[in-house]
Amino acid sequence: MSFPSLLRPAMLLALSLSPLAHGVEWSGLLDVRAQATDGERSWTRAGLGKTRDERAGLRLGQAILAAEIPLSDAITATAVLNASDDRRGVIGLQEAFLSWAPVPAGPWKMRAKAGVFFPAINQEIDYDRLSWTPTRTISASAINSWIGEELRTKGLELSLTHLGRAAGSPHDFGVSAALFNGNDPAGTLLAWRGWGIGDRITGLSESLQLADLPVYRPDGAINKQASDIHLFREIDGRSGYYAGLNYSYSGMLEMSAMHYDNRGDPRIVKQRQYSWATTFDHAGARLRPHGQWDLLFQWMSGSTEMGAHAVRVDFRAWYALVSHPLGHGALTVRYDRFRTHERDILPDDPNGEDGSAAALAYAYELAPSLSLVTELLSVRSTRAARLLVGDAAAQHDRSLTTSLRWQF
Repeated sequence: MSFPSLLRPAMLLALSLSPLAHGVEWSGLLDVRAQATDGERSWTRAGLGKTRDERAGLRLGQAILAAEIPLSDAITATAVLNASDDRRGVIGLQEAFLSWAPVPAGPWKMRAKAGVFFPAINQEIDYDRLSWTPTRTISASAINSWIGEELRTKGLELSLTHLGRAAGSPHDFGVSAALFNGNDPAGTLLAWRGWGIGDRITGLSESLQLADLPVYRPDGAINKQASDIHLFREIDGRSGYYAGLNYSYSGMLEMSAMHYDNRGDPRIVKQRQYSWATTFDHAGARLRPHGQWDLLFQWMSGSTEMGAHAVRVDFRAWYALVSHPLGHGALTVRYDRFRTHERDILPDDPNGEDGSAAALAYAYELAPSLSLVTELLSVRSTRAARLLVGDAAAQHDRSLTTSLRWQF
C-alpha cells in the first residue's frame, strides 16, 4: 500500500474529529509588496529568469492561513493554505499533516509527522513562524527557493532528540529520518530552468509551465515530456527517503546535515511526466553570538537525472547570511553561489549554468505584528540554454522590493 493511501484516512480522521478538538489555533500572514525591476522574463511565466517576477508595481506577495487542531495532548493536525497572484488558481494547499509529540519522560524527546510537509532544513526561517517564508529578507536563498518550488515530504518522518537541559548539559543532539513518495518529478525545474531566487511556494495540486525549449517540443528529442510539470506525483511506485543529524549548543550554535534520495527510476514516464532520480547532501549552520549577530550558512550538492542519461545534471549551491539589529529593525546581507554541470548525451539541450546573487534587506518593525521589509536583490547568471529562446546567455536581474507584512 502506498503512502498516499495510508495518509488519506489519517487526514480524513483528523477533519472528522476537529469539531471535538479543544480549539483551533489560527495563524496567518498577509504580504503586500511594491517592486521595481529590470529582470528578464520570469520562470513563473514560462521564461528562464532567475527571480520570481519581472513585473513592476503593486502585488500580492503571499497570503498564508494555517490551522492547528489539537486532537489530544500529544496529537495535532496542521493544514496550511497559500495564495499569491502568480499561481494558477491563486490558492493552493501547501502542507497538511498530523504530528505526534508525547511529553518526554526523560531527556529523550520523540516526534512523528505523517502527511505532506517540508523537510526541516531551512535556516532562513524561525520555526515558530509560518512554514517556508523567510523572516529576515523577502527572497530566499537559491537552496531554499528550490525546496519551496520542487520538494515536499509526502510520507512519514520520525525524529529523536536528546535534550541537554534535562541532564544539566548545554548540548542537544538528535536524528531524523523519513520515508516518502509522490515527489518523483523533483529535479525537472532545476535541470531545465536552473536555480532561482525567490519566495514562491508551489501548491500541492499546482502545475508549473516550463520555458519553450526545443528538447520537449513535439519534434524534440524528449517529446514524451509535457511542458507542464506536476511536481508531487507518484510515477515509479518507489519510496524515497532522507536521514539527518542535528546538534545545538546553548541556543548559540545549531548545526545539521542531511542525505536525501527520492530513489526515482529515470526510465519511467507516465502521463507525459518523467520520474527523476534526484539525490543530494545538505549541511547547515546558524551561529548567534551574544544574542545580537545572526550568522547563517547552508550548502547543498547533488545530482538529478531523467531518461537513459537524456538529462543528467550535477548541482551545487551555498549561501552565507549575516543579520544584526539596527534601530527598530534588523539589517541583513546574504550572498549566494550556485551552479549546475551537465553530464548527459544531448548536446543540443544545454543545462549548465553558473551564477551568484546578493541581497541587502532591512526589516523595520512597525508594531509587534506588522513589519516593513525592503530588499535590494542582484542576480548574475550565465546559462547557454537562453540562446535557444532568443535571449543572451549572460543575464543580470535586479529588483528593489518593499513588503508590508501583517502576521497574526
